[in-house]
Amino acid sequence: MWIQVRTMDGRETHRVDSLSKLTKVEGLRLRIHEVFGIEPHRQRLFYRGKQMEDGHSLFDYSVGLNDIVQLLVRQSPAVLPAVSKEKDSELSDTDSGCGSGQSESDKSSHNGEGVMDLEGQPSTAAQSEWADPGFGLYKVSQCRTNIAQSCALGGEGFFCS
Repeated sequence: MWIQVRTMDGRETHRVDSLSKLTKVEGLRLRIHEVFGIEPHRQRLFYRGKQMEDGHSLFDYSVGLNDIVQLLVRQSPAVLPAVSKEKDSELSDTDSGCGSGQSESDKSSHNGEGVMDLEGQPSTAAQSEWADPGFGLYKVSQCRTNIAQSCALGGEGFFCS
């Protein structure tokens, strides 16, 4: 059996021959290495929107004759470009056209990575004043009153009983 392997950006498509439904994903990665010249550890394979994982066979993903498997090439750590302030609108050949760089908001958020040293600063629970953004602040009684009035007027979108 053969399948088509296409890069995510659609620039390259090659037919991979000599496969069977019992071929493991690891074996497919080796065949792709022969055809595309991309190391197996840099390959991410997708079929019908699902990432193909090692240990599974083509049969497990219901891959059939002449089906298309998409290839996303991971950037190698040695080839990472220097981070610049301006965004490049061109597609990267090393990333198959999929932007994998962090956005500015991702870079500024920590998400538990590298916790900042905050000794000497009070916790947020200890702060006596909160900044009023000027919107979205309602008392619970106001919300209940507004919902009750809307239900009385036949409003939709609330659980009126």
